[in-house]
Amino acid sequence: GIGSGLAPHMAFLRDKVRAAEAGEPVGEFSLYFGNRKRAHEFLYQSELEAIEKKYDWFKLHVAFSRDDPSKKVYVQDLVGQTDDARLLLHDTDNGMMYICGNRNLPKPLQEALVKSFSKWSDDPKEIESAKAAMEQLYIKNRCQQEV
Repeated sequence: GIGSGLAPHMAFLRDKVRAAEAGEPVGEFSLYFGNRKRAHEFLYQSELEAIEKKYDWFKLHVAFSRDDPSKKVYVQDLVGQTDDARLLLHDTDNGMMYICGNRNLPKPLQEALVKSFSKWSDDPKEIESAKAAMEQLYIKNRCQQEV
């Protein structure tokens, strides 16, 4: 059902919160979550917003595709607009990126990651380098997606 992909990520996040509260080191954690309507489908909203406010290692990115009829925003749009993927791969040793979206997410998500890594360049060498970087996120198990 709607948002069922978020539940496993909440378990990972709660484990990170437990570790942080116990004084253990916690890596960067970026969560991208998308649904149709913020008012009715922003699952775990209060918990996620409280964690984001309390911990600087947690970044929450949300997209609600039906809130603004003139501009649909999807998870992959946010991924392509942020530097989280690049920062997680190159600047941290144990950061993770978790992405929740619909069943059509994988290919657009990969394209968005390439855009993020290439900084929207049209240079073929930059694109190839970006594709390799995107693959490294998955090879190193630094990016998890639920659809």
